[in-house]
Amino acid sequence: MAKNKTKNKTKGPQWSKTLSPEAIEFTQPAIMLKMVSTIDDRGWPHITIITSNRASAKDKIVWGAFTDGTSKENVKKNPKQGILYMTAEMPFKFLQAKADFDYTTKEGDDLEFFNNTELMRYFTYVRVHTAYYNNLVAATGIRDLPLLGIVSGIVKDLIGKGGLKTGLDEERLNPIGYKLYTAPIAVRAIAYLDPSDGYPIIIPCIPLQAADHNRLVFPLASNSDDLLKIPEGAKVAVHCMNFDFANLVVKGTYTGFKKSRLFKFGVIEIEEVYNSCPPVFGVIYPEERRYERPKVVDFHL
Repeated sequence: MAKNKTKNKTKGPQWSKTLSPEAIEFTQPAIMLKMVSTIDDRGWPHITIITSNRASAKDKIVWGAFTDGTSKENVKKNPKQGILYMTAEMPFKFLQAKADFDYTTKEGDDLEFFNNTELMRYFTYVRVHTAYYNNLVAATGIRDLPLLGIVSGIVKDLIGKGGLKTGLDEERLNPIGYKLYTAPIAVRAIAYLDPSDGYPIIIPCIPLQAADHNRLVFPLASNSDDLLKIPEGAKVAVHCMNFDFANLVVKGTYTGFKKSRLFKFGVIEIEEVYNSCPPVFGVIYPEERRYERPKVVDFHL
């Protein structure tokens, strides 16, 4: 009980029902981290990067699809989403939002805007083909993610994460994924479902790393109030992307904090690994949930 009382006393972000003019402007750049968390059929959070994504009004968010993946399927079944916007350059700043999916369209000014951004305008064969419109439920203000906290977290990883290895022979995270999740610096974020309303919340967590092939850990960093809000036993999704744009989603159960070599670490037991890189999206661990591609028997133009 004492732990829960401590968690409830953490400050956390202040949420508003509308976006300020400054917040709307903050979401506009094409070159920034933009993530969307949805909810799958099991009630687990899913998380993906959707760069064609911005606020179009104080209570509206629109994002575009150029591939048809899991997130697009999820929002049509469960409209609840969590969205994260974060600057790509220091000093890092970020904004979190909750939204409900409303409708889609395959034409209009927003699609034209997305296809003329720095990221998309030079692509010949890949275009943003569908705009997903969402009603804002709540949003935080623009917040700082101090560099000192990130550096402190990386140092804590170097000292303490080795004491949190599982000792299991199984390797749920394959060698490529393990290398990605043990890189000292990469873009990492955790999504969980807010128990108060069921909406996903995405928390940037750059110091998060793999303790071994079966467990992820994260120290308390500069946004510790946010991390302390994650309920013990919650299903979480973690997205990691390096600077070569290789990325992978790991899902599992958050089991709370454990002390290792003087420092406390949040612990996530890996239960599923999802490949979020094209051309083939889907689960790569465990085997029974692996995505199966249909056999091609008819070739024609």
